[in-house]
Amino acid sequence: MSPDLIANLTASELRYRRLFETAQDGILIIDFLSGKIQDANPFLLGLLGYSKDEVLGKALWEIGAMIDKAPAIAAFSTLKTKQGQIINVEIVSNAYDVEGTRVIQCNIRDITARQQAECDLLVVQNQSDKRNWAVSAYGQAAMALFHAETKNDLIQNVCNAIADQDPYIVAWVGLAEHDVNKTVRVAGAAGSAKGYTEGITVSWSAETPYGLGPTGHCIRSGKTIVISDTLTNADFQTWIEHATHYGIRCCIATPITRDAETIGALMVYAKIPNAFIESEVHLFENLAEEIGYGLRAIAHRQQLKDEIKAREAIQSQLYDSLDSTIEAMSKTLEFRDPYTAGHQNRVADIATAIGVEMGLDEDKLRGIHLGCLVHDIGKVSIPSELLTKPTHLTDLELQMIRLHAEASFDILKNIPFTWPIAEMAHQHHERLDGSGYPRGLKADEIIFEARILAVADTIDAMSSHRPYRAAIGLDAALKVIEAGRGTLFDETIVDACLRLFKEQNYQLPIA
Repeated sequence: MSPDLIANLTASELRYRRLFETAQDGILIIDFLSGKIQDANPFLLGLLGYSKDEVLGKALWEIGAMIDKAPAIAAFSTLKTKQGQIINVEIVSNAYDVEGTRVIQCNIRDITARQQAECDLLVVQNQSDKRNWAVSAYGQAAMALFHAETKNDLIQNVCNAIADQDPYIVAWVGLAEHDVNKTVRVAGAAGSAKGYTEGITVSWSAETPYGLGPTGHCIRSGKTIVISDTLTNADFQTWIEHATHYGIRCCIATPITRDAETIGALMVYAKIPNAFIESEVHLFENLAEEIGYGLRAIAHRQQLKDEIKAREAIQSQLYDSLDSTIEAMSKTLEFRDPYTAGHQNRVADIATAIGVEMGLDEDKLRGIHLGCLVHDIGKVSIPSELLTKPTHLTDLELQMIRLHAEASFDILKNIPFTWPIAEMAHQHHERLDGSGYPRGLKADEIIFEARILAVADTIDAMSSHRPYRAAIGLDAALKVIEAGRGTLFDETIVDACLRLFKEQNYQLPIA
């Protein structure tokens, strides 16, 4: 061998030895046939805690570095130090010849810290996934709470929203009954494992096995109960076979309260163990509180509806009584004055029809109708022979007749109507230009209801027979109010009246 070749080999061996001695990965030189260690670098010896003399000529399993020889040889991913510490390793092996001998060079890297970091990352990712499931369930359930109209809708919609999120396979709301057995009634349920809740027996009594599970504990204590793994939890054994059939592995029970009393529980089941960490627990506790609030709000809303319905019924009865009373007052006049029999009823119908044409609301129309029915009630103070006189009235007699507006007001003014009925009767002969009676009111001094009554009264009076004259007719009556539009009668009311008769073909009522 030439001196140059020897020099090159010596230099190469020196470089290798330097790399071997200073490498930050463990390096083993192992005999290819026997598996015996021929050399080990300082890093590996330090990693495992052995001296070179302790490892040379021995196999790794002979010095106890392999935790379990058979699987370790297959996987070769973990080693044990002399002190017994388990470390995760990554091994890269190469076989080659050294001076005619076949050897294996194993580069061994300690990856314990890296694997721990990866494991920690997986834990964080897992927790993040759990949190995302719970947040999604909470968000959808909150929307369901917002839109619910009834108690059943609220419970069912919340259960649907929760069970729509993987890995939650069933959600149900149990309400505590106050029967002998203290039964927990399934008020609503949803999910792929919804069948678990069908026929299930649950109690909130501590005196029965059916009350020792998470639901019973939750309702009795008013606290959240989490079972991380139903397979190993002693309190869940009553339901374990049924739950296993549906793939249930863990659950949470959160209390639903009303006025500081626990009235039930929100139950959520998952298909994986340990699905509920602290953040998810808080979310489901908040959701249970929202359910309790929603149930209270719906109950309160229903109570208000019932009260409103009851008040409306009472109000309807009062209206009916008022109608009957006013009808009786109206008929009192008609008995004394057969010629004006039905006049007030017809005026009421015409005025109401005008109000409808003008788009007035129901309350306004009702007041107008009732006011019209008694607008001439004051005529009871006028001698009947004057009301039924078959000839034209003298000026004095006409003045006496005109007193009926004041008399009507005096009769009606102390009755606590919610509408200005007394003023309607008082003002129905007033005119916009001040030419009416009894007070000569003008324009806006005349209330709106009296202005409608004035038009309706004129239409019926001119279209009906009187003892002292024959009926003038509807066409003539319409011409009179049209001629008085803006001077005697309100323009908008006259226009509505003309539309009613000419365009809507309204027919005069027959009384």
